[in-house]
Amino acid sequence: MSTKTGGIKYQDIPLEIVGSTKFGRFPKMSSEQTFNMIISDDWLVPFGGYQMINKISPQGQGRGILTSTKFNKIYMVIDNDAYSYDSSGSRNIIGTLQTFVGDVYIAENNIDQVIFSDSENLYCYNTITNDFDTITATTLGFTPGYITFQNGRFITGDIKTNAWRLSLDTDGKIWPFDAQHVGAIETKPTLFKGVLRFPGKGNMLLVFGETVSELFQDTGATLFPYQRNQSVNIDYGLINPATLAGIQDFVCWVGINEQAGPAIMFTGGSGVDKISTDGIDYKLAELTEPTNCYAFMVRLSGHLCYIVTWVADNLTYLYDFNTKRFFTLCDENMNAFIVKRVAFFNDQYYFVSLRDGNLYQLKSNYFNYDYGDGDIKEIPMIRILPNIQFPDQSRFVVGYSGFTIQSGSFPYTLPANDNIPRVDLSLSTDGGVNYGSNVAQRMRPQGLRRNRLMWYSLGSMNDLVHQYRFHGLNGPFVCSNGVAGVYQ
Repeated sequence: MSTKTGGIKYQDIPLEIVGSTKFGRFPKMSSEQTFNMIISDDWLVPFGGYQMINKISPQGQGRGILTSTKFNKIYMVIDNDAYSYDSSGSRNIIGTLQTFVGDVYIAENNIDQVIFSDSENLYCYNTITNDFDTITATTLGFTPGYITFQNGRFITGDIKTNAWRLSLDTDGKIWPFDAQHVGAIETKPTLFKGVLRFPGKGNMLLVFGETVSELFQDTGATLFPYQRNQSVNIDYGLINPATLAGIQDFVCWVGINEQAGPAIMFTGGSGVDKISTDGIDYKLAELTEPTNCYAFMVRLSGHLCYIVTWVADNLTYLYDFNTKRFFTLCDENMNAFIVKRVAFFNDQYYFVSLRDGNLYQLKSNYFNYDYGDGDIKEIPMIRILPNIQFPDQSRFVVGYSGFTIQSGSFPYTLPANDNIPRVDLSLSTDGGVNYGSNVAQRMRPQGLRRNRLMWYSLGSMNDLVHQYRFHGLNGPFVCSNGVAGVYQ
């Protein structure tokens, strides 16, 4: 299609406004990236925001969280205190751990026990008597790690050996050292890293080592209830138990083995796949602290997402199973996303954070980051488009560029221009390495619903990258693809 503007006949080049993070190894190949937005029904929309709902320890550290559907409560650990939190917003300290930092894994059973593991000791909370008992590694005879529950038993492992352990099905405080309660990872020499009941697969159990993972089935045998799958194992281990997450019929984790670096893995129970791109793989290979990471899975507005953060490297990626694409998440300062561990409670996602020791709520219809006490921050929503260039690298002139966007969604009574939502465009003519100054287009208020944003006379170049930044605190940006008019 060609458009005649000002006597010049322009060729319309598609603008891929609706896109994801799939940059190349080098910016010249592609600098395409999407921050804090995802694709929904072929439109680009905000991923969501969060709000602090319970101030607990502003200078503290969130360490772990679990939803108890049995008691309709959240159990969480902030610093060295274990808390319960109910649907009325009431919070109570239920016990004290012997450690102040590090991840805490939590599971519950059917006999009113909640177990906390801080990778040094176990702590058993009885929800009926309110007793909170410490079971030391010395008493256990092993050093516990990630903990899960299946078929009446708690299951964890010895993080200093390849052994994994079963509790009594009548008491989560007792872990016998006998053939009925001790298993081992045997495919490769490795140490135990984690164990997870496979969601949606009945009696299946995944046991993770450092460089290999094994699939087990609870057969109910008397001597030892679990039988290993003799024909299949997963040739990737678990880089950090805090990246282990399962929902629906998927299990995801950040894997590693003795021959390859970090990779984002998932399995449906019958095979394993690596979810990545060349650009993502290159980024993971450059990590300075690949083991310093966290991950979780959520289903927000119908999108099943695995979100992983490398803390020291200041990097967060979201993988959307619906669209099979990656996106980038960050906080208001373009640092790593602050969500550490999540719990689904009363039809909402709650989380403890990397930022502090408070309790937050994550929602797709929150359009800012609210840290409480009036501290509300704008979400950086950015879309960097694929390069526009001709095969012969010849120069071209861009007469206009624009796309369709939802408008008219805020009142006409905002007091200052700075509060009016806007979209900034900056251009790179060197393949996405450097960008020029921003040119803003302000959104239309209610009653003035022009739904197209256009920029004119963009200049002459032979390699063009658009960068759009969406600014606003109180409403969504909903965008479709657009066009750029060029001539040679």
